[in-house]
Amino acid sequence: MSATISIKEVNGASTGTPTTVTAVRFCTDDLVNPTTTSPLVKPSAGSNYSYKKSTYLNADTTPSGTINNVKWFTDGTIGWTGVTIQAGTAAAYAQATGTPNTTGTQMTAQGSQADASTFTTGSPLAVTGTLSNPSTGKISDHVVFQAVLSTSAVAGTLASETITWRYDES
Repeated sequence: MSATISIKEVNGASTGTPTTVTAVRFCTDDLVNPTTTSPLVKPSAGSNYSYKKSTYLNADTTPSGTINNVKWFTDGTIGWTGVTIQAGTAAAYAQATGTPNTTGTQMTAQGSQADASTFTTGSPLAVTGTLSNPSTGKISDHVVFQAVLSTSAVAGTLASETITWRYDES
């Protein structure tokens, strides 16, 4: 029987507190579900950043065999004027930092960090991780991603974007 898989977002100090998510909202604080709290701030010059988001795949039930070959990707287009998303991998969780309600700290190189729109179904971000029967829990390294706002960012609510996780289960 196939495993039940969830996506976990980690926030907070130390090892963090994982929360199951079906949607992620960028903001300017280390919050899992900020609603409209701590919105992104358009810079008057240069760039502002969201606080980085740290997510991973989790097996809620044991797989029939092994889960591996984990991939993460977008549809190749982030349709937000003046906003890009940077993404990469990290073996360990590190808390997001920045100046609350203003800007996050710019991510430093994490694995294959790049513009998230370059990670597509044909060229996904490879994420280290494997989990075998009879285990449950964390499958993959963290995918860490962050919104980068330029001076041309448009105010208001941005449209939803889809990010896909893919893996093999044998």
